[in-house]
Amino acid sequence: MRTSSDELRFTPGLDTVHDAWGYEYVGWEDSEMHETYRLSPGLMIGVLFLSLLAIGSLPAHGSTAGDAAHFLRDGLGASGRAVGSAYVALASDFTAPLWNPAPVVQSPSTVVGGGLEQRNSGLFTFSILGGRYDGHWWSAGAVVVTSDVYDVYHVSGGIWIGSASAGLGLRGYRFGIPGDRCSGLGLDLGVRYAIALGRPTLMLAAVTRDIGWTSIRWGAIETVAVDRVAWVNCIAAAVTVPFEGGEWEFELDGEFSTRRPPNDGESGYLEKAGELNVSLGTVFRWAGLHVRAGVQRFDLFESGARLRPTIGLGISVGTLSIDLALIPSSLGTTYLAGFQAEL
Repeated sequence: MRTSSDELRFTPGLDTVHDAWGYEYVGWEDSEMHETYRLSPGLMIGVLFLSLLAIGSLPAHGSTAGDAAHFLRDGLGASGRAVGSAYVALASDFTAPLWNPAPVVQSPSTVVGGGLEQRNSGLFTFSILGGRYDGHWWSAGAVVVTSDVYDVYHVSGGIWIGSASAGLGLRGYRFGIPGDRCSGLGLDLGVRYAIALGRPTLMLAAVTRDIGWTSIRWGAIETVAVDRVAWVNCIAAAVTVPFEGGEWEFELDGEFSTRRPPNDGESGYLEKAGELNVSLGTVFRWAGLHVRAGVQRFDLFESGARLRPTIGLGISVGTLSIDLALIPSSLGTTYLAGFQAEL
């Protein structure tokens, strides 16, 4: 994770300025007016954060039930799944645009990679290809997910202002078997904010995801469902603690989501359809070795909910890395493998 203040970069004309109390801002100077305009990253991130919560908490309407690509709720990729899907704040590999469209790496780089995921002992198999480019002040990424019945196409873009970043992602997905097909569009909005705590770094993040079908055809019957089917809202906090030769990361994610839209005149909708999940993950990195573990999406609303442990192992050699993950489940174990290269 490269988010220390030593690596922050800005576009030409942008610079760090201080006010009379010593607070730091990112600003730019008008060459003709000779005035300095200032933006507080803290204020900006607060406004974006509240906007995300407001958008994500709007009630959905419609008669279509269920998630459009329900497997996206757990996330994709060996690195993210191995830490219990607690990856919204620290996602930085080739699948990062799917987890949070707001960029995290604040120095120019290009990352490409791919992966294979076999869920529930082979019930579903997904192939993943993706990559992202991080410039001095902007980032762009794309991820493609394919399987026998599902396809997902995701593109994203984001910007930095000081230690804060914000991004937007657009996702298209489709499901198809003989006689039946569905397609949909989803919108992701995300923010991140890095705070230096001496050597450790605190990363705060929020993301809201729209998951819903826009066109559904079951046999000869076709409907158009333009309303949202489910919103997934996540707030995350992570700490990176460096030590000689490596670092240790901890992340806690809280997710509120709805399984379906409300029925007409329905009372107690959030109690019936709402989910409140907590995910916890950690990564220990040392000398090119990455050990990951986590607890995935523990449902606080469900009585008797079981812990869903996850584990993973990764190896980095130069700019190449390989990651493996294993997620036990009552429906069968999920196995994941991924590789990436930094160009």
